Amino acid sequence: MMKNKVIKPFLLSLALIFGVCSQLSAFAQGSLLLEDYPNEYVVKDTDTLWDIASQFLQDPERWPEIWQPDPFIDNSELIYPGDLLSVSSANGTTRLLLKRGGRDVVNLQPEIREVSLSSAIPAIPLEAIENSFTRNRIVAPELYENAPYIVSNLGDNLAIGTGDEIYVRGTWPAGATSFEIYRRGRLFTEPADRELLGLFKGKPSSEILGLELEYLGFATISNEESADLKRMLVNNSSREIRVGDRLLIREQSRIDATIFPTEPAEDLIGQIISFQGVETMASQLDTVVIDLGKADNLAIGDILSIQHESTTMVDLVEREKMSFSERMRGVFRRDNKLELPGKEIGTLLVYRTFDSLSYAVILSSTEPAQLYNRVASP
Repeated sequence: MMKNKVIKPFLLSLALIFGVCSQLSAFAQGSLLLEDYPNEYVVKDTDTLWDIASQFLQDPERWPEIWQPDPFIDNSELIYPGDLLSVSSANGTTRLLLKRGGRDVVNLQPEIREVSLSSAIPAIPLEAIENSFTRNRIVAPELYENAPYIVSNLGDNLAIGTGDEIYVRGTWPAGATSFEIYRRGRLFTEPADRELLGLFKGKPSSEILGLELEYLGFATISNEESADLKRMLVNNSSREIRVGDRLLIREQSRIDATIFPTEPAEDLIGQIISFQGVETMASQLDTVVIDLGKADNLAIGDILSIQHESTTMVDLVEREKMSFSERMRGVFRRDNKLELPGKEIGTLLVYRTFDSLSYAVILSSTEPAQLYNRVASP
């Protein structure tokens, strides 16, 4: 019992001391303020911190004792013109609070953001894909045969390359001085089985679609030796150049620095007929040859989808409803077969067009493209 009598007066004394200290602290802070301090004060452009402190405190130097930055306001340790200052007392503590000028309360709700598009399909920077482009060309065979050809190298070296001078003979177009050097490549013809593939476009099965020329470099005329003989400088070569290689007028790029892909002007159906090199399949950023061109109203920048061929099957449920004689007749007929559409496996961007053929780069693919995959308007 004696122990309790000692503890209780001691605890009571602590409580009284704490209460008195709190009152003294509140009184000390209260004595900081002017008797006629404003309830609110709007900071002006010409105010200094001393001016603001003098609006509230008897001694402006004691400003840090009551200043209370707001953690929910950016840069609340700084005061800007238009900010609202007010005095607040909580738990016996006097504080000067800040309300940022123009901070209105707004109730936010989820909204759909609308962004205007410059094209239906996102633009593509040319530099992102131009390394996948081929500089080969597809022409009529007679254009190649009638083109000027290299007859000799002025130097002693057998291989012709950048910086060498050559003699070229032929019939020259008027006004042209810069030419590209090509070598005969693959001859593309209309496959005899196109009708069986369902892609026959009404052309004779043996019609020549074009001759692919392999790009070797370019050269410019340095001197006229005679009406049909020119001396030329090889400005650049990507491969070894030989006697007999042909020259065609140098083409200027028809692709802008930014490509805006578009859908073809009309519904088109064709197929992939060749890959670059010896590849048997192609994937993203590979170049392919397709049997659609200017004659089909295909244009540079057009997008086509790559599809597996459609498949034909027998509807077994429907077949069960047929009599035996109907089933036998159906063996020789196609009108009771069900055709399933092909699956899309990628997209192509057309970047060079010729009369009946075009070069296109694969922009995306879910699986490798194969020869004779269908290409069609998306």
